[in-house]
Amino acid sequence: MLRFACGLCALAMVAVAPALAEQDKAPTPAQAAQQQRMTTCNADASQKSLKGDARQNYMSACLSGKMNQTTLMKVCNAEATQEKMTSDDRKAYLSTCLKKSA
Repeated sequence: MLRFACGLCALAMVAVAPALAEQDKAPTPAQAAQQQRMTTCNADASQKSLKGDARQNYMSACLSGKMNQTTLMKVCNAEATQEKMTSDDRKAYLSTCLKKSA
């Protein structure tokens, strides 16, 4: 019985070895670019103090490379809603936010 258990352990080690060796590979250029984009977008979102839906919208657009005026409007609008801005304050904030983000 002990011989069988040792044989089973040896077989498991041989089966797992390729998976362990694969973990040491360097990321592909596409993976490295995506990691860099994630780092950059995350830093930008933090610098703009984005939170909640505004951050989620910004990160989604930034990572997909689709930052346009519509996306920026969504991000700025979500920020204004989060800060509970109304009327003239909201309009002034949206104007500043869109100019600052462009």
